[in-house]
Amino acid sequence: MRDEVRADALLASLEQEHKGKLKVFLGAAPGVGKTYAMLQAVREQAKEEVDILIGVVETHGRQETLALLDKLAIMPRKIHMHRQQRLEEMDLDGLLARKPAIAVVDELAHSNAPGSRHEKRWQDVEELLNAGIDVYTTLNVQHLESLNDLVWQLTGVRVKETLPDQVLLEADSLVLIDLPPKELLGRLKEGKVYVPHQAKAALQSFFSLNNLTALRELAMQTAASHVEGDLQLQWQAAGKSTLPLRGKLMVCLGDLHGSALVRYGHRFAQRRQLPWLVVHVDSNGRRSADVEQALALASHLGAKVLTLSSPAVANTLLETAEQQQVSQLLLGKPHKAPWRRSLVQHLLKQAQGLEITLVDTEKQKPEVGMRVPTPKDIHHSLLAVTIMGITSTAAWGLSYWLPPAALPLIFVLGVLATALTTSLVPATLAAVLGFIAHNLLFTAPYFSLSVANHSDLLTLFVLLIVGMTAGRLASRQRQQLIGLRETQQLGNALLSLSQGLATASSPEEVLRQGAQAISLALGQPTVVIDKEFNDRLGNEKHRPGQTDKAAIDWCLAQKQSAGAHTATLNAAEAQYHHLSDDLVIGITLANPLSSSAEHQLQALLTDIRAALARIDLNERLADSQLQAETDRMRAALLSSVSHDLKTPLATIMGAGSTLLEYGDRIPAEDRDELLHSVQEEARRLHSYVQNLLDMTRIGSPDFQLKRDWVDLADLVESARKRLDSSWRQHKLLVHFDQHVPQLYVHGALIEQVLVNILDNASRYSPAGTPIEFKVMLAEPDLIIDIIDIGVGIAESDREKIFNLFYTQPVGDCGSRGTGLGLAISRAMIEAHGGKIWAFSGPNGNGTCMRISLPLALNSPEV
Repeated sequence: MRDEVRADALLASLEQEHKGKLKVFLGAAPGVGKTYAMLQAVREQAKEEVDILIGVVETHGRQETLALLDKLAIMPRKIHMHRQQRLEEMDLDGLLARKPAIAVVDELAHSNAPGSRHEKRWQDVEELLNAGIDVYTTLNVQHLESLNDLVWQLTGVRVKETLPDQVLLEADSLVLIDLPPKELLGRLKEGKVYVPHQAKAALQSFFSLNNLTALRELAMQTAASHVEGDLQLQWQAAGKSTLPLRGKLMVCLGDLHGSALVRYGHRFAQRRQLPWLVVHVDSNGRRSADVEQALALASHLGAKVLTLSSPAVANTLLETAEQQQVSQLLLGKPHKAPWRRSLVQHLLKQAQGLEITLVDTEKQKPEVGMRVPTPKDIHHSLLAVTIMGITSTAAWGLSYWLPPAALPLIFVLGVLATALTTSLVPATLAAVLGFIAHNLLFTAPYFSLSVANHSDLLTLFVLLIVGMTAGRLASRQRQQLIGLRETQQLGNALLSLSQGLATASSPEEVLRQGAQAISLALGQPTVVIDKEFNDRLGNEKHRPGQTDKAAIDWCLAQKQSAGAHTATLNAAEAQYHHLSDDLVIGITLANPLSSSAEHQLQALLTDIRAALARIDLNERLADSQLQAETDRMRAALLSSVSHDLKTPLATIMGAGSTLLEYGDRIPAEDRDELLHSVQEEARRLHSYVQNLLDMTRIGSPDFQLKRDWVDLADLVESARKRLDSSWRQHKLLVHFDQHVPQLYVHGALIEQVLVNILDNASRYSPAGTPIEFKVMLAEPDLIIDIIDIGVGIAESDREKIFNLFYTQPVGDCGSRGTGLGLAISRAMIEAHGGKIWAFSGPNGNGTCMRISLPLALNSPEV
């Protein structure tokens, strides 16, 4: 386990090497001197001739801060017009193009002007870091997302500009700028922080002695936590971690605790250095906007988010904790409602070995109004009223035939029908309506809410209790079925996509199936666009605008989502997700995706990316194998050419020079032998060049057979004559079956095949041995056997001999082949639809080369 922790730590360190370094000057509040300290550090770097560029610095009119900017290079700001207002922002593209060693970016938590690439300045900083640029920046502690509720609780001020704690955690260096609260208040009164009218308002609200003291404590705790995290990472990378296996924290997010519990969980995990996850169990099939916001915040803060559907909340939480190997549970403090207490009591009773922490988040939550019913709520309520109205009418009509004791069962059926078609609240409403209707219609005095008979009163209450219980059970069963159906739909979608992608053989097929799966899952149109802004699915109607093009470029460059309903270029018409280095998928969304839909989308995207990577890897592997085979063949060809051309040329040149030098002084017998050697080597050279030409010609895509009627006996005689000089020590025995037909083939190619095989037979057969040539008619094929009684071919080599440049050991006649003849012969025979193979000769002696030519493919109709 320690080795795994060490490996993870080393990997995290390696991943940071290519990025720029982030140095954060952290303070408790505005005015403590963060910007001043940052610029002093920058000027020290400038003395070392480091390339420094000021991206943005807010001096707030302070002359001492403005003086530190003297002689430093400053990037002009970019102008944004918004609602007829002129807004100045940092020029991110200018910084990236200039690429200094250090970029100075003040106020890390700043919100950019509408229309900027990113919503927040910290996202600009991340892009600078990814480009390898070091960044100096400033930050106040109240802007950390996890401290938002705590700051609000301490100061009464809800800070709107926040950034994820992960940004600070990943900083390479953190400098705490500390100033005692009394000195800061003095600076504020002297006008060194804000102008006078702003300073007076600040003193009356945020800048109180108690608030500044609390913020100073938070800043110190944050700095200490950062130092502890760096030290822990160094220990792990060195394999010297002294901490035991720490387990994992699971935040159990309910419907009523929301973002406050998530922020507390993040701080809790930071303090204890724990990995953490957030789990929400949907028990009623309706996830509120607060829950969706809390889940989005958890993902934003770096937590693993799980959303589950089940009526048994406690059991589901315990099962998830076991599966995720959780050691600690964090829950919001329950309300006084009995069902909330039963959940916590059940967890306390069943969660053996788990540490459970309850958090009171009520003080950290702002006041919220009553929940506004949605159109779906109104529809379900009206449906409950309608069903119970029909039930009451049916009960009134059946009351003449049924006993009074059976009538409550009809109302129970109505409650069950409501529960199975709506949810728990409408089912409870239906039970109450059934109670009232039965009292009005079937209990004396009629059409009155009063009850005269005590037995009827008992019946009414039993009806209410049974109806509410049955409705709740039926509603829970329905929600469970809905959850199972959603899980099954997601599983089926992933399975269907995986099966389709597994058989996809091209990127276009993967993109088509992937886009179709996402469209079906989200119910929204999708497009696939490459880096040239072309739609790969052929949808000519989609033309991305300038904002969408910028989102596509950024998505491809950063490998992150961009566009509509994201934090980057959210003015785009579609939301874009990267698929590969040059492809993105765009989804047209009218509203932001829910947490479950986002998880489903990510699961589908993961499968699509894996399929594209698999096909790309296969193509690269095929190209690599082709290149390796090409290199091997090139090397073999050069080796063969250098050897098989050099030998005959050396013989010809040697014989020629001897004849020229000595002339008539050479005896006639020796002169004839020299001339014969010149002729023999010239013939060998001609044969080699012919084979090379044949190989090139057959490999050409434009190659076509020139068929004509030929007599096989004529081809055999022509081949024998071409080999006459090498056949002096062999006798060719030719045997034809009766009624062998003429062939409609490319005569020159078939003749060359016979020449190559007969030449091999003579080369590897002892002198004086015969070579047989048999032609047999074996419908539907014509069989040609060429048999020698030479050294034979090992069984393991009988297929290899048809490979280019593969040669057997030196033959009986003392020469070695070029490794071209049989490879070319196979190509020529296969061009005619035939086959060629080798096996042992009669009684296991020598070799038989068999050619099979299908007569049907070598007739005039072909």
